[in-house]
Amino acid sequence: MGGGRSRAVRGLAAVLLGGVLAGGCAGGGGQPVAVGTGAGERAGALVWGTCPEPSEAEAQVWGAAEHRPAYARHAGRLRCGTLTVPVDWSAPEGRRFGLSVAVLPSTGGGRAEPLALNPGGPGVSGRLMPVGVAGGGARGLLNRYDLVGLDVRGTGRSRPAVCPAAESLDAGPPSAAPSRRSARAHWDRLARAHAACAEADPAWVASLTTADAARDLEALRAALGAPRLHYYGVSWGTSLGVTYRTLFPGRSGRMLLESVVAPDPDLRGLLDGVTRAREQRFERFAGWLADRSARYRLGTDAEAVRTRLLALRDRLTERPLRTPSGTYGSAETEQYLDAEPADRAGAAAALAALARGRAPDGGGDGKARAAAPPLVAPFAGTALLCSQVTHAGSFAEQWAAYGERRTTYPVLGGSRPMFPGSGQVPGTSTCAGLPAPDRPPVEPGRAGGPLLLVAHRDEVVTPLPWARAMRARTGGSLLVVADGEHATVTGGACAGRVTAFFTRPEETPAREAVCEP
Repeated sequence: MGGGRSRAVRGLAAVLLGGVLAGGCAGGGGQPVAVGTGAGERAGALVWGTCPEPSEAEAQVWGAAEHRPAYARHAGRLRCGTLTVPVDWSAPEGRRFGLSVAVLPSTGGGRAEPLALNPGGPGVSGRLMPVGVAGGGARGLLNRYDLVGLDVRGTGRSRPAVCPAAESLDAGPPSAAPSRRSARAHWDRLARAHAACAEADPAWVASLTTADAARDLEALRAALGAPRLHYYGVSWGTSLGVTYRTLFPGRSGRMLLESVVAPDPDLRGLLDGVTRAREQRFERFAGWLADRSARYRLGTDAEAVRTRLLALRDRLTERPLRTPSGTYGSAETEQYLDAEPADRAGAAAALAALARGRAPDGGGDGKARAAAPPLVAPFAGTALLCSQVTHAGSFAEQWAAYGERRTTYPVLGGSRPMFPGSGQVPGTSTCAGLPAPDRPPVEPGRAGGPLLLVAHRDEVVTPLPWARAMRARTGGSLLVVADGEHATVTGGACAGRVTAFFTRPEETPAREAVCEP
């Protein structure tokens, strides 16, 4: 979102992109770990205590260098507590565990209402998200709301679900065209690891669902003594928000959902939608290159550029360019073909160099490739995501869908879609080996509270058509941010629209509006 984007926001976006794509499980050792939960406090009890010192990973996301003064100031005002909830909401008197909660109190006068926040993933710790929001462009929310962060069940400090049996799995070097045999071998290894971890504590793994996380939110609302719960969620957090709104329509307050997941939970359709968006983005990139043919010399019209770049990829697939600075093959080429709009100039320079048989200056497209901070709980995130999708359990179906994507989308259909649920090896799924949920996902519905959906026009993780499809199911308004980012609105020039929605209801778009960052 331009130079105004903070490193904290970029880091969070990387987590949301990378979330559960690793397909492994956090933890050490080689055996499945059972989660022990006891009776403890009564269900629904919220006990306040001392806030633990932020871990290095938490500080890395929510207290990046440019926000450290604000981070220190707000962190000192945090109230931290533990909310006791049942493992199985259908048996509330059974096993229980503690959800880690943090509240950043409002700085305004009068009685404030709670605004719950979720950073998505799924699997990202959200306990300190209030600090991140308060240090960014939407800090005005604190004038009216208590900002509430929560580590959803299985993540962060809320009984993290771990799966060491899958941690050591190695998908091998990226391949533009894995064989069916190699893809099936990876699927089988992951399935065995996930099955072993699920068998260690079946009831706990079965509870890692979006619907149960929504019931946890309702318990939090009740524990805070609030008549309604306002909510801001991004990426997978939009699924959580819609599920809460549907299950508890009378308790849902103002809700803003950014980078919206599609309402139809079919995994095949989700991966098709992401691939279609990436292919369309490439076509726009080809036109952009054609308009700058004098500079990059890759073709004078979009079709000529497309033909030249696909031939380049084929050549580097067969004969990678080996240079002192690195080797450039199909995987590196596709990275440049899949450039985000903000990174086009660097990717174009890299492709122009490769077309002339030279290594790109500076190693490529000029985009920082920082590793996702270690706040992701891969096993919990995978379980939460896979509880929300259908048709994810068959290798034959996923492999057939992959073959169709390669044919339908010849530029990028052969690479792994950047969406949780897609396995490290194209044609596989991170849901391999997980038991099917007992109940189907909650069908999105309508509720009385005001709803604003925010989409980024050119993003490919949760494409714009998904937000429009969700609005058709849930109602509400749509704000389209004219960039290609994912879940970054509170850190950029359009952050004021977030604050306005929650504090000035009269400024909510009637149907659809555009914000130019």
